[in-house]
Amino acid sequence: SSWDEKPIYIKNDVGEIVLWDFFGGNLDGIIKKLDYIDSLGVDIIYLNPIFEAVSNHKYDAADYSKVDMMYGTQNTLEKLVKKAGEYGIKIMLDGVFSHIGQDSIYFNRFKNYGESGAFNDKNSPFFSWFNFEEYPNKYESWWGNESLPCVNELDSSYLDFMLNEKDGIITRWMKAGIAGWRLDVADELPDEFIKRLK
Repeated sequence: SSWDEKPIYIKNDVGEIVLWDFFGGNLDGIIKKLDYIDSLGVDIIYLNPIFEAVSNHKYDAADYSKVDMMYGTQNTLEKLVKKAGEYGIKIMLDGVFSHIGQDSIYFNRFKNYGESGAFNDKNSPFFSWFNFEEYPNKYESWWGNESLPCVNELDSSYLDFMLNEKDGIITRWMKAGIAGWRLDVADELPDEFIKRLK
């Protein structure tokens, strides 16, 4: 409730975080501060992940096609890009492409996105994106964190979803006006994925 308090995380009986502190701030807030940001000599603003996700850090993407509602909408992002551009400031997004949130439209462990998703349906269009050791409960995850299932970055359907030049995720947000991407854990992404993205 105050900036002076330490952040808290509420965990369940097995130590998984189930609730996070959220600190406010959104894309409209950045727009309102553009005069100040410009006065600092800034020419690019890099945003941590802004896509729909359950956590406060948003490195657990739930839907790459949506801006998380706590930050705004795609229209808000496009407004930020336009207004920042009036100051000569570009907007860069954080691309988290080595893992996804377990609570996502793609993995859908908790069925918050209907009955489909790789965790619930071997016929899901997203099933080949993940490596299951023992289906469904044992799967490859980022540094052993079960909330972040790793993806097969070179899976053909994942590549198409992310990098299709007509309507892939990268193209979608570039068309919205962003200037580029910061790649999360780029050292863990296959060179071929980075080459194709570039």
